[in-house]
Amino acid sequence: HAVLVDPDGSVIRSWGRPEDPVLPRSSNKPLQAAGMVDAGLDLAGAQLAVAAASHSGEAFHLDTVRAVLADGGLTEADLANTPALPYAPAAQVAWIRAGGGPTSLTQNCSGKHAAMLRTALALGAPLTGYLDPEHPVQRAAAAGIERLSGERIVATGVDGCGAPVAAISLVGLARAFSR
Repeated sequence: HAVLVDPDGSVIRSWGRPEDPVLPRSSNKPLQAAGMVDAGLDLAGAQLAVAAASHSGEAFHLDTVRAVLADGGLTEADLANTPALPYAPAAQVAWIRAGGGPTSLTQNCSGKHAAMLRTALALGAPLTGYLDPEHPVQRAAAAGIERLSGERIVATGVDGCGAPVAAISLVGLARAFSR
Protein backbone atom coordinates (compact mmCIF):
# COMPACT_ATOMS: atom_id res chain seq x y z
CA HIS A 1 0.00 0.00 0.00
CA ALA A 2 1.25 3.47 -0.81
CA VAL A 3 -0.06 6.98 -1.26
CA LEU A 4 1.21 10.26 -2.61
CA VAL A 5 -0.35 13.52 -1.40
CA ASP A 6 0.23 17.10 -2.45
CA PRO A 7 1.10 19.86 0.06
CA ASP A 8 -2.57 20.47 0.93
CA GLY A 9 -3.06 16.76 1.70
CA SER A 10 -5.05 15.86 -1.41
CA VAL A 11 -4.35 12.36 -2.70
CA ILE A 12 -2.47 12.55 -6.00
CA ARG A 13 -1.99 8.82 -6.51
CA SER A 14 -2.50 5.71 -4.44
CA TRP A 15 -1.77 2.00 -4.65
CA GLY A 16 -3.49 -0.76 -2.72
CA ARG A 17 -5.65 0.36 0.21
CA PRO A 18 -3.87 3.31 1.84
CA GLU A 19 -7.04 4.31 3.68
CA ASP A 20 -6.87 1.16 5.84
CA PRO A 21 -5.44 1.67 9.33
CA VAL A 22 -1.82 0.76 9.98
CA LEU A 23 0.49 0.99 12.99
CA PRO A 24 3.16 3.44 11.77
CA ARG A 25 5.30 2.72 14.84
CA SER A 26 8.37 5.00 14.81
CA SER A 27 6.95 7.04 11.94
CA ASN A 28 4.54 8.44 14.53
CA LYS A 29 7.41 9.89 16.61
CA PRO A 30 7.52 13.33 14.95
CA LEU A 31 3.73 13.57 15.30
CA GLN A 32 3.88 12.54 18.94
CA ALA A 33 6.65 15.08 19.53
CA ALA A 34 4.51 17.80 17.96
CA GLY A 35 1.70 16.93 20.35
CA MET A 36 4.10 17.06 23.28
CA VAL A 37 5.44 20.45 22.16
CA ASP A 38 1.84 21.69 21.92
CA ALA A 39 1.40 20.48 25.53
CA GLY A 40 4.41 22.43 26.80
CA LEU A 41 7.49 20.34 26.02
CA ASP A 42 10.34 22.82 25.66
CA LEU A 43 13.13 21.18 23.66
CA ALA A 44 15.07 22.44 20.65
CA GLY A 45 17.82 21.32 18.31
CA ALA A 46 19.36 17.93 18.96
CA GLN A 47 17.17 17.37 22.01
CA LEU A 48 13.99 17.81 19.99
CA ALA A 49 15.44 15.67 17.19
CA VAL A 50 16.12 12.75 19.56
CA ALA A 51 12.56 13.12 20.90
CA ALA A 52 11.12 12.88 17.38
CA ALA A 53 13.15 9.97 16.01
CA SER A 54 14.74 6.65 16.76
CA HIS A 55 18.45 6.74 17.50
CA SER A 56 21.20 4.19 17.00
CA GLY A 57 22.78 4.39 20.44
CA GLU A 58 25.92 6.23 19.45
CA ALA A 59 27.63 8.22 22.22
CA PHE A 60 26.27 11.58 21.04
CA HIS A 61 22.73 10.16 21.03
CA LEU A 62 23.09 8.85 24.58
CA ASP A 63 24.62 12.14 25.73
CA THR A 64 21.68 14.02 24.21
CA VAL A 65 19.12 11.78 25.94
CA ARG A 66 20.99 12.17 29.23
CA ALA A 67 20.86 15.97 28.76
CA VAL A 68 17.09 15.88 28.11
CA LEU A 69 16.69 13.97 31.36
CA ALA A 70 19.16 16.03 33.40
CA ASP A 71 17.68 19.35 32.25
CA GLY A 72 14.41 18.18 33.82
CA GLY A 73 16.03 16.89 37.02
CA LEU A 74 15.47 13.32 35.83
CA THR A 75 17.75 10.30 35.54
CA GLU A 76 17.93 7.14 33.46
CA ALA A 77 16.10 5.37 36.30
CA ASP A 78 12.97 7.37 35.40
CA LEU A 79 12.78 5.80 31.92
CA ALA A 80 10.14 3.07 31.60
CA ASN A 81 10.98 1.89 28.09
CA THR A 82 12.12 -1.63 27.29
CA PRO A 83 15.89 -2.16 27.78
CA ALA A 84 17.94 -2.96 24.67
CA LEU A 85 21.46 -2.72 23.34
CA PRO A 86 22.43 0.14 21.02
CA TYR A 87 21.06 -0.39 17.51
CA ALA A 88 24.15 0.57 15.49
CA PRO A 89 26.53 -2.40 15.25
CA ALA A 90 29.66 -0.38 16.10
CA ALA A 91 27.91 1.33 19.03
CA GLN A 92 26.65 -2.03 20.26
CA VAL A 93 30.12 -3.61 20.15
CA ALA A 94 31.67 -0.61 21.92
CA TRP A 95 28.93 -0.68 24.59
CA ILE A 96 29.38 -4.41 25.25
CA ARG A 97 33.18 -4.12 25.29
CA ALA A 98 32.83 -1.42 27.93
CA GLY A 99 30.85 -3.89 30.04
CA GLY A 100 27.38 -2.61 29.17
CA GLY A 101 24.24 -4.64 28.68
CA PRO A 102 20.73 -3.79 27.58
CA THR A 103 19.45 -0.58 29.20
CA SER A 104 16.54 1.78 28.76
CA LEU A 105 18.98 4.55 27.83
CA THR A 106 20.55 2.61 24.95
CA GLN A 107 17.19 1.45 23.54
CA ASN A 108 16.43 3.35 20.32
CA CYS A 109 13.28 5.03 21.71
CA SER A 110 14.87 6.51 24.83
CA GLY A 111 14.80 10.03 23.40
CA LYS A 112 11.04 9.85 22.94
CA HIS A 113 10.65 8.47 26.46
CA ALA A 114 12.84 11.21 27.94
CA ALA A 115 10.66 13.75 26.13
CA MET A 116 7.54 12.06 27.50
CA LEU A 117 8.91 12.45 31.01
CA ARG A 118 9.72 16.11 30.36
CA THR A 119 6.20 16.59 29.01
CA ALA A 120 4.80 15.06 32.19
CA LEU A 121 6.79 17.64 34.16
CA ALA A 122 5.51 20.45 31.94
CA LEU A 123 1.93 19.27 32.47
CA GLY A 124 2.37 18.75 36.20
CA ALA A 125 1.39 15.12 35.61
CA PRO A 126 2.80 12.09 37.43
CA LEU A 127 6.02 10.61 36.06
CA THR A 128 4.92 7.09 36.92
CA GLY A 129 2.47 5.56 34.53
CA TYR A 130 3.45 7.84 31.65
CA LEU A 131 3.03 4.88 29.24
CA ASP A 132 -0.65 4.42 30.06
CA PRO A 133 -2.75 5.50 27.04
CA GLU A 134 -4.91 7.59 29.42
CA HIS A 135 -1.94 9.44 30.95
CA PRO A 136 -1.92 13.16 30.03
CA VAL A 137 1.37 12.70 28.14
CA GLN A 138 -0.12 10.00 25.92
CA ARG A 139 -3.25 12.06 25.36
CA ALA A 140 -1.04 14.96 24.27
CA ALA A 141 0.96 12.71 21.92
CA ALA A 142 -2.28 11.28 20.47
CA ALA A 143 -3.63 14.80 19.96
CA GLY A 144 -0.56 15.61 17.86
CA ILE A 145 -1.14 12.56 15.70
CA GLU A 146 -4.81 13.38 15.22
CA ARG A 147 -4.22 17.08 14.54
CA LEU A 148 -1.53 16.51 11.93
CA SER A 149 -3.12 13.47 10.25
CA GLY A 150 -6.62 14.93 10.24
CA GLU A 151 -7.91 11.55 11.46
CA ARG A 152 -9.08 9.99 14.67
CA ILE A 153 -6.88 7.22 16.03
CA VAL A 154 -8.82 4.02 15.32
CA ALA A 155 -6.86 1.64 17.56
CA THR A 156 -4.00 1.68 20.02
CA GLY A 157 -1.46 -1.07 20.61
CA VAL A 158 1.82 -1.34 22.49
CA ASP A 159 5.05 -0.74 20.61
CA GLY A 160 8.27 -2.64 21.26
CA CYS A 161 9.50 0.11 23.57
CA GLY A 162 6.39 -0.15 25.74
CA ALA A 163 4.75 3.08 24.56
CA PRO A 164 1.31 3.20 22.99
CA VAL A 165 1.31 3.01 19.20
CA ALA A 166 -1.59 4.65 17.39
CA ALA A 167 -3.26 3.30 14.26
CA ILE A 168 -4.09 5.74 11.47
CA SER A 169 -4.24 5.32 7.70
CA LEU A 170 -1.32 5.81 5.34
CA VAL A 171 -3.32 8.69 3.85
CA GLY A 172 -3.42 10.31 7.30
CA LEU A 173 0.27 9.64 7.86
CA ALA A 174 1.15 11.18 4.48
CA ARG A 175 -1.03 14.20 5.25
CA ALA A 176 0.69 14.59 8.60
CA PHE A 177 4.12 14.65 7.00
CA SER A 178 2.82 17.00 4.31
CA ARG A 179 1.74 19.37 7.08
